[in-house]
Amino acid sequence: MSKRIIEDVIKEALTGDYKKNALDLMAWLRKNKFNPLQSSKTTWKISAKSCVVCYFRFDFNENAITIQPIIGEYECNYLSDEMKDITLTNKVHGRYCGERCHGSQCSYMLKTLFGEKNSDACGQSVIFTNPNTNENECIKELIMMRKNVIQNGTLMPMLPKNFSLHDYK
Repeated sequence: MSKRIIEDVIKEALTGDYKKNALDLMAWLRKNKFNPLQSSKTTWKISAKSCVVCYFRFDFNENAITIQPIIGEYECNYLSDEMKDITLTNKVHGRYCGERCHGSQCSYMLKTLFGEKNSDACGQSVIFTNPNTNENECIKELIMMRKNVIQNGTLMPMLPKNFSLHDYK
């Protein structure tokens, strides 16, 4: 598989506002020193200190991009109410991590989401499809929160992805 630059794929796969919003998000990512790396023919990921921060997947048949920021129960509590609403609107219900679901064995499973018990919450269960401008702003906040949690040492590469300091006090 030859590696492709995500912006080139966006220009091929998306049109109109979907393309503009995706390219705007990529420009923001590059400006903030994030480097999307291709991990499969249709998937790119962003990492910080060996921890995945976000996935980008393309569905070429649907001309769609899905953006899946990895979230944790500890970092979501700092979102504004507007961003919480946007996040919950894009939460996939009834499954933990979409196509990668491992049920009760999911290492991304969350005990709470925004301080509330949530039986099907997972760090990979928020998925934005062809996000609009407001959703892009939410994605940016989720990405920066995840990056800060990783850089501050709250989340370490070898710990479970849903590691919370509250569980270890």
